[in-house]
Amino acid sequence: MKEILYVQAGSFANFIGTHFWNTQESYFTYGEDEEPAVYHDKSFREGLTSEGEPTYCPRLLVFDRKSNFGALSEGLYGEDDISEVPQWRSGVVEYRQDPIPKSVYQTRLAEGEAEDNEDTQPEGDIRFWSDYNRVYLHPRSLQKLSDLAEWEETDGDWNTSRESFKKHEAEHEILDNDVRLFVEECDQLQGIQLMSDTATFGGFTDAFLTELRDELPKIPSLAFPLLSSASYSLVSADEHAEAMKAINDALCLRGLESLSTINVPIQHPSTWRKEGWLDGLEIDLRVPYQTSALLSTHIESATLPLRLKNGEYDFSSFNDLLNLSGTTRTAHLSGMYPLPASASWTPDAERRIYDLSAVAEARAGSSVATTYSRVHVSRGLRPTEITKHDELFSSKRPAPWSIHGPAYPTPTSFPAFFAPPRDPTLTAAVDKQARHRALSTLTTSSATSKLFAAYARLAQECVDRRAEVVLRMGLEFDEVRELKDELWALCDQYAGDDGGEGEDGGEEVGEDEE
Repeated sequence: MKEILYVQAGSFANFIGTHFWNTQESYFTYGEDEEPAVYHDKSFREGLTSEGEPTYCPRLLVFDRKSNFGALSEGLYGEDDISEVPQWRSGVVEYRQDPIPKSVYQTRLAEGEAEDNEDTQPEGDIRFWSDYNRVYLHPRSLQKLSDLAEWEETDGDWNTSRESFKKHEAEHEILDNDVRLFVEECDQLQGIQLMSDTATFGGFTDAFLTELRDELPKIPSLAFPLLSSASYSLVSADEHAEAMKAINDALCLRGLESLSTINVPIQHPSTWRKEGWLDGLEIDLRVPYQTSALLSTHIESATLPLRLKNGEYDFSSFNDLLNLSGTTRTAHLSGMYPLPASASWTPDAERRIYDLSAVAEARAGSSVATTYSRVHVSRGLRPTEITKHDELFSSKRPAPWSIHGPAYPTPTSFPAFFAPPRDPTLTAAVDKQARHRALSTLTTSSATSKLFAAYARLAQECVDRRAEVVLRMGLEFDEVRELKDELWALCDQYAGDDGGEGEDGGEEVGEDEE
């Protein structure tokens, strides 16, 4: 058994992670003759509830501000722990904040009404990621950071975020306690899967991984940095708030190149282009509950081979597939969801595959990038469709490594954001098949050069103009100059034979619109 340790840091990461874990729970089977599709022990550990009943809990660390945990119980799978009443009564006035009420969905889930009943979907009832959580979380998983004061703004504050981890580690010693205990429970840890909000937890996760590498230097990791809303391809150094977030994103990506084995940056939903790739969905890109569900679908599907019972992949072999040269640690996540039951596997279908990692200008570009390696994971395809998929993509160079998995489960916690069928002849049953079908891909290519070039241009502008934003971030100009040089080097490294943009400008590489 090769187990995985999961780490989530930040509110949006936990919105995505909650959908991810609800999907894992959907794989559980309860009949004696039912064979699960995945190895549950790779992601879950066995524990006991407060009543002494055995239960599975995710092997997971959840970092977030205390208020973002919502009504999630602090007790051992039970009610909130009640602090002891102080013995000294004289002159003491005690104030208690009213507890956050459970969501309607959580109430119905506790009463057994939310199972297999689409009418209980929590669409308009979501305040926190815990409002639609379906799994038990071990107390060791819950890493609550102090809430910020109303006047504090930490988006893009690299140094404050790093200090936040150091303070949390000094107070709780999570590496020696929580992390070590999770790792020691494993027979053979295959790797660490991490999701983090770069705007608020970028420096935090960089400091966490730096310390972790001292303890576990050889353990592979797969990181999904969730980039900020800064549209860095258009940001100027004079736009202080946006420039801070963009420089912070760049620091995160630069750090991951040395700290993590595979890195898959995800663009913020506010930068997504509403085009044909969203056909079949009535999605509001401003609602984290909905956008996180779409991202979770592709992240869960793309990493499914690491958990499949009949699979042959682990973190190391996945890295071997994607990073053939040893110099391409950053990959792009692309996908198509929902996949209509009537989908035709033609070049038109290929153009519907949307790159969730590419910069906006690359998506709009006309030049074609050089693909180094690609992995395709399909969900719920019929045998004839699998043949057509393989025929379509086998002509590509390089041909993708294709893994065809079972249908994607959508528990009642999943958003009801599916559009009605355009074809009135489709029955409701056929139409619903689409929500269980998906195609998700991981690709390494020269398109990543544009990602690093966009950040490098901003860093160069900050250095050339001695921009005030550098001082506001508490950075030295020499630090940003070093960042700029490393970003241009990464730009050239990923460009390969396509030619990088370079500091003096020049031809930019485009993107292979998968």
